[in-house]
Amino acid sequence: MITDELRLLPARAAHFIRQHPVPARGAYAPETRLSVLDILVHCAPVRGDAFVAFQLLSRSALPDSYLLRLDVLDDALSALDSLTVTEDECEQAFGPNWEDVVRHAVDAAALVDEQFGALTRTSSAVDGRRRLGAWICARDAASEAGRIRSWYRAQDAAWERHYMDGVTLREDERMRADLATAVRDAAAAHAVSDLVGTHDFTRAHYETLLEPWRLCSPEGASGLPRALHR
Repeated sequence: MITDELRLLPARAAHFIRQHPVPARGAYAPETRLSVLDILVHCAPVRGDAFVAFQLLSRSALPDSYLLRLDVLDDALSALDSLTVTEDECEQAFGPNWEDVVRHAVDAAALVDEQFGALTRTSSAVDGRRRLGAWICARDAASEAGRIRSWYRAQDAAWERHYMDGVTLREDERMRADLATAVRDAAAAHAVSDLVGTHDFTRAHYETLLEPWRLCSPEGASGLPRALHR
């Protein structure tokens, strides 16, 4: 799962920033300022790699706002320069199931970006209360195993809320919320798949979390990437 594109992405982002200096404050509207994530997305040949790399970076001393202002530029560049994408780094960020987490993040980013308008609503796929109960059980299992941070980070890698909100701003709000939940819940399931049968987290909970994402494409589960059939 650690491709050349993912491994080289931090260096590409740092090079881009150095090639395009950040304007002084007041040179343009604050709402147009670029963030570290924006740069990663711009430089990533594989879109999902940007979200994965950003979560790896989140373990470093990134600026609190993540915006590339002059006063935090050196910190952002230092974080990008020092990040080496390795299996150990991914495991530290996402837990022992990091390969499934990364695969889901990449698959979800590609499917949402390329087929968002064709994806079906997912709200009726699984009863909301049952889904929430399964998510809570997964969270408790992650917490009891000492992996709560990596569990949340796995979900953020699959659905980076700030960026996706901007991309899909003019799409149906309920559709976007349903899809976000499906993507998030599948990531939550993958992150603790090895904990099924422990801490009151059952196979039924795991399948409940995966089911909406398996059903969200126009073709059903048969049309989803390989990783989504697990």
